[in-house]
Amino acid sequence: MAVDLTVPRTPETGSLPSGTRLEMLDPEMDGIAAAAASAVPLGHVDFGLWSGVDRFEYWRQLLAGEGPCGPVLGEASRVVRDQGGAILGALVVTDMPASGWWAGDAWIPELFVVSGHQGQGLGGLLVGHAVQACVDAGHRRLGLTVSEGNPARHLYERFGFQPFRATWLIERPDLR
Repeated sequence: MAVDLTVPRTPETGSLPSGTRLEMLDPEMDGIAAAAASAVPLGHVDFGLWSGVDRFEYWRQLLAGEGPCGPVLGEASRVVRDQGGAILGALVVTDMPASGWWAGDAWIPELFVVSGHQGQGLGGLLVGHAVQACVDAGHRRLGLTVSEGNPARHLYERFGFQPFRATWLIERPDLR
């Protein structure tokens, strides 16, 4: 899905729930992989996508700007913490290079809110912040991937994200 950031829109506003704070994403962030894992419990549509993935190495590479997503855009990326400092959610925005299917521009490779804190508006605050930061920085579009059946799709649609490409994953047990 992608949103055209050149189309004027009224930004969604909301407030952080009491006892939470919105902070810049730290590239050396401890605990982010574990927090992200708790956002995709058994039964979640994306649970199987993570089987066999070393989440800690994945997050290390993502936050270091290694891999296909490009460097992290610090002004657009944020983390939500509770009063004790626990991570409740995070959103990473990168400067994704052009490929055969993406013209290149801002990309959200990760957005999560941990179980127990979903439905409180944290995802909307994170996406709203990212959209506005990308507009302010002069980006023309912002993209992301969402699985079919993921309830977060409705959140993205509220911000104007539209499907632009579909892919399918075919599991082959004989290749595992």
